[in-house]
Amino acid sequence: MRRVHLDFNTMEAGADAQNADVIVPGDDFAPDWPDSVRLLCARIFDAYEAKQIQGRDRLGALAFDDAPAQVEGIRRILRDAALENWDDLPPTLTQGQLEGQLNELCNSFDQMIELSSDSENAAGRTAELKERLTNLHNWFKQEVRPFALNARIDERAGDRDTSELDVESLRAEYDSLRNQLNELNHRLAQADDAVSAARTEAGSSASEELGQVFTDRAIRYEKDAAIWLFALICSVPMAAAIAFGAFEALRPDAGSRDAHDFAGLGFWLFVLGLLAFGIRVCAQNFRVNRHLATVARSKQSSCSTFPRLVSAVSDEEVRSAVTVSLAQSIFAVEETGMVDGSADHVTLIERAVLPNLPKGS
Repeated sequence: MRRVHLDFNTMEAGADAQNADVIVPGDDFAPDWPDSVRLLCARIFDAYEAKQIQGRDRLGALAFDDAPAQVEGIRRILRDAALENWDDLPPTLTQGQLEGQLNELCNSFDQMIELSSDSENAAGRTAELKERLTNLHNWFKQEVRPFALNARIDERAGDRDTSELDVESLRAEYDSLRNQLNELNHRLAQADDAVSAARTEAGSSASEELGQVFTDRAIRYEKDAAIWLFALICSVPMAAAIAFGAFEALRPDAGSRDAHDFAGLGFWLFVLGLLAFGIRVCAQNFRVNRHLATVARSKQSSCSTFPRLVSAVSDEEVRSAVTVSLAQSIFAVEETGMVDGSADHVTLIERAVLPNLPKGS
């Protein structure tokens, strides 16, 4: 049975295990594995001891009792996966996900070793690290172990008597496993394409529907603005005529000191204030509706260009940033002059992230 024994030379004398001068192993991996992944595997195998991670002496009742079995399980999966050619592994692993999970695993080990019972919020951090290690262990079992085909063949061969080993049967089993792997990779690629196509179609449909909503809103606001403009144009001469007529009717005679005449003058000033207020209401409503119509037209334009701008960007991070910016511009609070939205500067990202942050953060 061909098994892998990772013989890693790790540190110079007196150097810290985390910063060890690791020699990249050669025969322990298939020849096309990247050096960065080999170094991370070397660190996981050679720089950490299971008892040290468990931390019974440091943590007492808070010790990571399940850690030794989980660490050994992850190491066993890595030993089996090391037999596979790098190009035979699915793109979901080779395009950075495996390396990222290995980095996360090393960081978790470092934090578990540094933790002690005297640390701040030791119980909370212990629970968090236990959950993180369990999630990483499950990820390696679900995402990496199914692709360790050579190790499964070696295991089957080791369980048989060498004299009774049927080479043709092993080859057929190997071919079957390889076909299953290729079929699985093909299905994964088809699923990714289908999800991408569905997401694009849903985004286009949502943009069209939302754009139509803003178009209808803009038309309604434009009609309301026209009505208030007409009311404003009519109210100015009407108010002037009413004010002049009331003044002529209520003004006191020259040299009069009658209290009733002065009361009439005060009433005229009151009527004049009401007329001015009415003109101001017409002007403000015209300005607000015209502003809302302009905002709705702008958002309709954003919706119509949303899918094109997002699909035109190839880089995933840049596309995410463009998507968030466009969505923020579409769903931003509208300042109407009656309702001030200038104090609301919370972004979509903050709305999504803040509720999920720990209360102590």
